[in-house]
Amino acid sequence: MFERCVRVLLADDHPMFLDGLRKLLEPEFEVIGAVMGGRALVEAAELWRPDLVITDISMPGIDGLEATRRLKRTAPCVRVLILSVHAEPSWVRAAFDAGACGYLTKISAAEEIGTAIREVLQERFYVSPVVTRAMVAIERPWESPPALEPREPGDLLTPREHAIVHLVGQGLGNKEIARQLGVSVATIRTHLSRVYGKLGTESRVELALLAARTGGAVM
Repeated sequence: MFERCVRVLLADDHPMFLDGLRKLLEPEFEVIGAVMGGRALVEAAELWRPDLVITDISMPGIDGLEATRRLKRTAPCVRVLILSVHAEPSWVRAAFDAGACGYLTKISAAEEIGTAIREVLQERFYVSPVVTRAMVAIERPWESPPALEPREPGDLLTPREHAIVHLVGQGLGNKEIARQLGVSVATIRTHLSRVYGKLGTESRVELALLAARTGGAVM
């Protein structure tokens, strides 16, 4: 999957959860450390320079959001994945504003955690389907969804791209979309790259919210 072993640093204030997460990840990734606070996370990341940080939000000292902000200043290449009990949209937006690349809830299955890690390590964004649905649910129904124009007159979405956008809006990950459409994950990624270019969206988060609000009928 990756050319070298990915170095992962974990942060959570629950020792049992940290231990379980370490055991889940160690067969495939190099877990270089596990800390129990935001300040310790920042210090450990500056010292060990991990490829990926997986952190909770609620921790003693400075929380995971502030730790993420500091990490993006001191180690901007580090990818940050939030793994939290919070699914409320306000927390999710705050996490991405702080510089996170992905957001999962702690009820996420092991397979989804693996999917999220791969997405963020390949410089994409990932949002748990549970979180996506929660964000869409609070949209006010009387507001009209944004009308996005394709960048060029001929850049209409193909039927396959429409299908993929619709499934993204339902909160499905690339693996689930590939399974439903009977194609490879690599094919889904290629289509998504084209969709981003056509619609002018910059991330999966933005596309997922747009697709969910419009029912996938963006163009």
